[in-house]
Amino acid sequence: MLPNDIHMLVSMINMKLRDDDMSLSHILDIHDMNEEDFLKRLEDNDYYYDETNHQIKAK
Repeated sequence: MLPNDIHMLVSMINMKLRDDDMSLSHILDIHDMNEEDFLKRLEDNDYYYDETNHQIKAK
Protein backbone atom coordinates (compact mmCIF):
# COMPACT_ATOMS: atom_id res chain seq x y z
CA MET A 1 0.00 0.00 0.00
CA LEU A 2 1.23 3.48 -0.83
CA PRO A 3 1.39 6.16 1.86
CA ASN A 4 -1.19 8.96 1.91
CA ASP A 5 1.32 11.62 2.93
CA ILE A 6 2.47 13.27 -0.30
CA HIS A 7 6.10 13.66 0.82
CA MET A 8 6.38 10.01 1.84
CA LEU A 9 4.65 8.98 -1.37
CA VAL A 10 7.08 10.98 -3.52
CA SER A 11 10.03 9.56 -1.63
CA MET A 12 8.80 5.99 -2.02
CA ILE A 13 8.01 6.35 -5.73
CA ASN A 14 11.40 7.98 -6.39
CA MET A 15 13.11 5.14 -4.54
CA LYS A 16 11.34 2.57 -6.70
CA LEU A 17 12.13 4.51 -9.86
CA ARG A 18 15.80 4.65 -8.89
CA ASP A 19 16.49 1.38 -7.07
CA ASP A 20 14.09 -1.01 -8.78
CA ASP A 21 14.48 0.56 -12.24
CA MET A 22 10.71 0.55 -12.73
CA SER A 23 8.68 2.87 -14.91
CA LEU A 24 6.18 5.17 -13.25
CA SER A 25 3.30 3.53 -15.08
CA HIS A 26 4.42 0.08 -13.91
CA ILE A 27 4.66 1.21 -10.26
CA LEU A 28 1.20 2.75 -10.45
CA ASP A 29 -0.24 -0.36 -12.11
CA ILE A 30 1.13 -2.56 -9.34
CA HIS A 31 -0.61 -0.36 -6.77
CA ASP A 32 -3.84 0.04 -8.78
CA MET A 33 -3.41 3.79 -9.13
CA ASN A 34 -4.66 5.78 -12.08
CA GLU A 35 -1.76 7.66 -13.70
CA GLU A 36 -3.86 10.75 -14.51
CA ASP A 37 -5.09 10.97 -10.91
CA PHE A 38 -1.57 10.48 -9.59
CA LEU A 39 -0.10 13.21 -11.80
CA LYS A 40 -2.94 15.54 -10.77
CA ARG A 41 -2.17 14.83 -7.12
CA LEU A 42 1.47 15.69 -7.75
CA GLU A 43 0.44 18.92 -9.47
CA ASP A 44 -1.89 19.85 -6.61
CA ASN A 45 1.03 19.46 -4.19
CA ASP A 46 3.64 21.35 -6.26
CA TYR A 47 5.41 18.30 -7.64
CA TYR A 48 5.86 17.05 -11.18
CA TYR A 49 7.22 13.96 -12.89
CA ASP A 50 10.42 14.66 -14.84
CA GLU A 51 10.26 12.10 -17.64
CA THR A 52 13.81 12.79 -18.78
CA ASN A 53 15.32 11.86 -15.42
CA HIS A 54 12.55 9.47 -14.31
CA GLN A 55 12.14 11.35 -11.06
CA ILE A 56 9.43 13.23 -9.20
CA LYS A 57 10.61 16.72 -8.36
CA ALA A 58 9.31 19.75 -6.48
CA LYS A 59 8.36 22.77 -8.55
